Amino acid sequence: MRLGNRTVKQPLDGMTVEWLAVECKASASLLWKLAGDTTAMYKPTRPQKKPSGGFRDIDAPKPEYKKLLRRMAKILSRNIKHHPAAHGGVPGRSSFTSAKPHCGAKFVVIRDIKDCYPSITSAGLFNAFIKLGATVAFAKFLSSIMTVHGRIPQGGPLSSLAVNLYMLRLDDHLYRRVRAKSGHYGRLTDDFVISVNSREKAVDLEKELDYRIRQKNLQINEKKRREKGLLAGDKLKDIHSLIINSKCGLRPKEKHIKDGLELAIHYARCCRCATPFDLPFLSDLRQRTTGMMYYLRQADFSPARHIRRMVERADEKVNNMLLKNGLQPYKNKWWLAHSTRNEPFRLLNLWENKIKLRHIA
Repeated sequence: MRLGNRTVKQPLDGMTVEWLAVECKASASLLWKLAGDTTAMYKPTRPQKKPSGGFRDIDAPKPEYKKLLRRMAKILSRNIKHHPAAHGGVPGRSSFTSAKPHCGAKFVVIRDIKDCYPSITSAGLFNAFIKLGATVAFAKFLSSIMTVHGRIPQGGPLSSLAVNLYMLRLDDHLYRRVRAKSGHYGRLTDDFVISVNSREKAVDLEKELDYRIRQKNLQINEKKRREKGLLAGDKLKDIHSLIINSKCGLRPKEKHIKDGLELAIHYARCCRCATPFDLPFLSDLRQRTTGMMYYLRQADFSPARHIRRMVERADEKVNNMLLKNGLQPYKNKWWLAHSTRNEPFRLLNLWENKIKLRHIA
């Protein structure tokens, strides 16, 4: 890792609160004050329903502190060399980069951590940071600013980085052990994946993974362990909702493919009979459709190109409708909606004004 003009060995070696304050364009006293009582930076804890059932506690930062926390996360992430096995919360990496090395593997070991974020405490982070080369003062500051109510918050800007730093030494150990057995190891936040081409190696590494996870004072999700703890043979191998059975590449789950196609068909149908009054709804629907398209196109086998063609044809129909009604979208992008420009509402207001003028006339 490079910090200024120096090359340092440990990820947190040489970092100080004063250095971080300068990079964040804030004062060191302010950062220490915020670290002293992190509850002031976060909204009250609220429960959120999980897709798989049950609830998780969400600690969202207050708007006035979110920008500072994000800037802090960006600066720290930029100056820390992330482990090659870590894929969650790392710029340029995703569930696709995590699953890709395991394509075509005969045996896959998967472990999921139960309640990962709240299981990692301030004391655990402090000890981990000391081992990563941080000074006592900087370790105390980081372990405080990265936690709320004594644990890593679910939904905090610094949470993914905190988990990656906490797991870094474990990642390095498992990465070396699996590589020595000609396998692949990766971790997406709280999902551990090991792939090898021998059952004996898979069972051996499975036992070590369980032992190392418990050493970190973390609990394994037993339900997911029973369902897909060890995938072997021709059994459908599903990692991070991606199918890795083929050596040729990744394929999304059938549910996600179906959802993407259904969204695209629904969007295309709505655009056929659209009016200017439908623009806000269509803009939101288009955003969801293209979001699914961008997700699917990261896979090697998906209907992303087909969805893109459907979206482009539907966009053209809406543009033609607007031009017939005397409305000119900005650069023919009627769907643009962000903090500085809301094209759907601008066009809608123009259309409503035209209708009013017609009634007056």
